[in-house]
This record gives sequence, C-alpha cells and structure tokens, in this order.
Amino acid sequence: MLLCRIVGNAVATCGHPSLKGFKMMLCQREDQNGKASGEPPFVAIDLFGAGMHQRVFVSTDGIGARGIVHDEHSPVRNYIQGAIDD
Repeated sequence: MLLCRIVGNAVATCGHPSLKGFKMMLCQREDQNGKASGEPPFVAIDLFGAGMHQRVFVSTDGIGARGIVHDEHSPVRNYIQGAIDD
C-alpha cells in the first residue's frame, strides 16, 4: 500500500475493455509529511471518487486489481483503496 496524492486524470482513446467505466487517476507517491517522493506519477483506477490533490492509499496488488475489474488478463495493477481524511 502506498501513500499518494492525486495529481491528474488519465484518459485513453483506446484502452483495454476491462477498464471501461473505471475512472483512472494519476497518483504521485508521497512520504508521511506530504512531500513528493521524486518518482514519476503512475495510473490507478479510482473506486472512491477521489478528487484532485486528495491524499489516498493505493494498492499495487495486481491480482486484487484484476479481481475488481473481473478480468484475469487485464493490464490493471494499481487501485485506490481509500481516501485520507485530512
């Protein structure tokens, strides 16, 4: 599980059918003090309706993510597990 901040939306004109209907967000990893890690942002599917600049927990469990989209061949790996209430 990673502590992240939402820094943008991801949009694809052509994507895997398993991701249809899922909102994809760009997540920037942070430390516990809210400082960006310096790593590039990554994409995660959003299950909670997270908003821009909101802090979230992201799971990198690809098997769990594929279970959420109900497709064992989906390319999805990351999903937002929960929002952090500041």
